[in-house]
Amino acid sequence: MARSSFAVAGLVALALVATGCAASTDPAQPAGGSPSSSSAASGGLHALPPTIVSPGELDGEDVSVIVGTALVIAVDDGTEDQWRGTTADPSIAEFSAGGSDEGATFRPGFEAREMGMTEATLTAPDGSEIAFTISVVAP
Repeated sequence: MARSSFAVAGLVALALVATGCAASTDPAQPAGGSPSSSSAASGGLHALPPTIVSPGELDGEDVSVIVGTALVIAVDDGTEDQWRGTTADPSIAEFSAGGSDEGATFRPGFEAREMGMTEATLTAPDGSEIAFTISVVAP
């Protein structure tokens, strides 16, 4: 009797798991999440990672960044809020200052807003400027 109880419990658990993993039959809601989830909002199943580079890798270069992601500048710890940046066309890419907020430290970078190409400048804490190009591309 105990053996058949375990078998029945196993079949019920298997049925529940299989039902939970089944695709949604509601055409208004995609399988695996609500329409307000970040994966649905981005149009894909996973968020894409940022492009991370050091300031020394940028000078005179053309850096490709996927639209909707960011170009993060890997600066020395403690200098995150001392870097400044500009772009010729902020509708394509826009500088985002680094710094600390509520115990978290954020590196400076550029947000890739729409596909295209724009000239960019990054200014170091010592005032030296690094000029480069940001090409915002499709995923």
